[in-house]
Amino acid sequence: MAVGATGAFRAKRKVEAAIDRYLPEQVADRAAASARNVGQAMRTAASEGREVMKATEEELRQRVEARTYVGDRPSAERAAAGRPEALPTAPGPRRSVRPPTPSRAVNGARRRSRR
Repeated sequence: MAVGATGAFRAKRKVEAAIDRYLPEQVADRAAASARNVGQAMRTAASEGREVMKATEEELRQRVEARTYVGDRPSAERAAAGRPEALPTAPGPRRSVRPPTPSRAVNGARRRSRR
């Protein structure tokens, strides 16, 4: 009988705790806390994303500049002194990177059509 009474008492306490957890005020408090946590996480993620985006953009700009800059690079001392650099000269004509296509003529002889 004591075991049954103790079990019923514990079950009643668990049911009451579950009911208290799902009262409208408790649900609203948990929802508000969750929204604050989500908002903070979103702000943190956005700021980290902006930092990574800026770092990636700077890296990409450096890569492009390293590949495409024409002329002498301005020195850091001249830039710090505020003296403008001379504009770089325009590049010469571009050469084709592809090998030339084989011509139709072999050793100067033309092909003859067979009719």
